[in-house]
Amino acid sequence: MRWLAAMVGLGLVALPRASSAAPCCMSATAFGVGRLLIWEDFALGVRTALGSAVGGWDHEGAWQGAGDYGEHEWRSEVWGLVGLDRRASISLRVPAVVMARSTLHDSDLGGGLGDIAAGLRYEFLAIGEILELPAIAATIAVVAPTGRAPEDAKTPLAVDVTGRGAWVIALGVELEVTRLPWYARLDLGVSVPLPSRRDDLGVEQRLGVALEVALAGGLEVADDVVLSLVPHLSWTDETRLGEKALAGSARRELGVTLAGSWRFDPHWTMQASVDGPIAVDDGGVNQSGRVTTTLGLRYGSF
Repeated sequence: MRWLAAMVGLGLVALPRASSAAPCCMSATAFGVGRLLIWEDFALGVRTALGSAVGGWDHEGAWQGAGDYGEHEWRSEVWGLVGLDRRASISLRVPAVVMARSTLHDSDLGGGLGDIAAGLRYEFLAIGEILELPAIAATIAVVAPTGRAPEDAKTPLAVDVTGRGAWVIALGVELEVTRLPWYARLDLGVSVPLPSRRDDLGVEQRLGVALEVALAGGLEVADDVVLSLVPHLSWTDETRLGEKALAGSARRELGVTLAGSWRFDPHWTMQASVDGPIAVDDGGVNQSGRVTTTLGLRYGSF
């Protein structure tokens, strides 16, 4: 739809309120980093999130409350999106993590730089380019192990762990349909960690491949105000040390996100979301459940 961007963009710059009725705009800034609006050259943003453990699933999928265990993670990041042409854009995310954990007998606080991610998004079909078909985009990202890996933890409760300890290649596909005043979007993703050397064990480690599915539905409830509901499911295969799989290391989690965005200015958007686990038996396996509240601010340049 970039071939239409010049005509539409001129009209939207002149009449900013018209952007609230453009189907291309609804999900672009609804939650997360999102994507560029068709008339934007680049976008910058900052997000901060506080997540607290409320329980978790054991190896048999039974949900249990957190009890006397406390876990709170504060994660903040700056990010940027830059358009390369009418279909392609690149992104960069730089996170920082602060973790606090407590038990009946101990507590600790730590943190540091997280894993930095860079990505490329390519839009094969834009929203409205072919009315009978959904918009289609593909993404590829590389996550660098710039954070501290779990095996390198220096504290008893591992509060200084801020990353996965391996390079990760992530691939994704996005399908979206927009019919004002609503949109629906399906995101499919796979993350493939590359092998890394465990010097403490003297073996090669390969973290499990992860699959993610998210189905987002959103509604424009007022001019430039969009509410979205996003159920999501993730599954991670077993970690392997050398040729041996670690039994019981596979994970699964079912959760849901409620997100809201308000583009209060043609350039500026406020974002907020609450994400949590669907705390039922068999909703997950070997996974802690956190309720995470996120606030963000986005600036788009055109």
